[in-house]
Amino acid sequence: MEVYNKEIFCRTMIVNEALFGQTEKQLRMMMNEVETELNFDFHDFYLCLTGLPKKYYTAELNMNRKDFVRIFEAFIRQIHNQARRDEIEMMHAVINYDGSKQIAFLIKKGNKSEAEILAFAGRIMEILEAEYQKDERYQRSSLANFTVLSSWICDYSALAATFETVRKLSRMAYFDMRPIVVQQQDIPEGKGDWKRIRELFEQIELLIFDKNVRKLELAVHELFSKEVKLSYNFDLAYAVINDLNRLTMKLKDQLNLELPSAQLLFRLERYFSVEETEKNVLQLLRRIHQEAAADYQRMSPITQQVLAWIKQNYMREIGLQEAADHLGLAPAYVSRTFSRDLKVSLSAYITRLRIERAKLLLMETNMKIAEIADNVGIVNRDYFSVLFKKNTGMRPQEYRDFYRQ
Repeated sequence: MEVYNKEIFCRTMIVNEALFGQTEKQLRMMMNEVETELNFDFHDFYLCLTGLPKKYYTAELNMNRKDFVRIFEAFIRQIHNQARRDEIEMMHAVINYDGSKQIAFLIKKGNKSEAEILAFAGRIMEILEAEYQKDERYQRSSLANFTVLSSWICDYSALAATFETVRKLSRMAYFDMRPIVVQQQDIPEGKGDWKRIRELFEQIELLIFDKNVRKLELAVHELFSKEVKLSYNFDLAYAVINDLNRLTMKLKDQLNLELPSAQLLFRLERYFSVEETEKNVLQLLRRIHQEAAADYQRMSPITQQVLAWIKQNYMREIGLQEAADHLGLAPAYVSRTFSRDLKVSLSAYITRLRIERAKLLLMETNMKIAEIADNVGIVNRDYFSVLFKKNTGMRPQEYRDFYRQ
């Protein structure tokens, strides 16, 4: 077929070489070796990256190489025809060094305005999206063709670095999975509201034991739809996932969940969008909520009251006597009841809660160790350090340094 004739094949190969750092001189030598002309101005063009990464074809859509070639051939023919109609010169390549199956276009600027180049990139996106839509598997998915257009490239030496930047930008589809064309200046530099994120995590942990699962769903939805999605910040997304993993592991111990640890851990790389991540997180938290609700109902009213009181007061020096005084009951009775229901002593539960809170403060703030110790209800810094190492295997500063590497 036309897509695989010698000239197009060679030009495609050359674009791949150029994108991954081959020098212009070596490029032209290669073209001479394969006896193919390369009439393209490498000092006046734009770079466009489009198409779904390989993992979406294989893992999400269950497509094979034959499916990809079918879509690719129809798409390339249409794009070349469109380029002729728009009087635009271009070269394309399938990014095959890392098996991504994305498609790169070098679009010559010539006498075209940036608006005209952007419009052409939009037509590239629309044509490929239409080809994807012909497949029922794609129609049933939540995937969309996210296309990135670089800024103007005036020198060949900038191509490889620009390509790396565009590839990173294409990952932003995770935050905005819809068929659009974006440029580098379109991506906001969001940081996220860490204070609100911590508040939501505290809510989620408490709502695991709330009878109304809708409250839990709303808190998780706000966490992802507002804080993660609007941040365009992968560091924030990874931090949220790590905190969720700590929460699920904590709940596994607290509730004696029989689920294997592997099923309780989230991996950001598994998900193609914020929405898919939220869906998977909610699915697991609903399941944990069911077990927690049943477990909570089995607890005596005394244990339920103690848990609520601890969560409100663990930031100061408290213990069994204070809990018993709060309830107006004998300490021995409160201790026996609490240990029977949670399979852990009251003091050990308070310590675990304090250590988890200290971990978050060490990772997400620049508070001094003594301030963190005081914030979680342990006024003696040395004792806090000993307790922290006993529970985590690292001293507080070591933990902070390790997390921030």
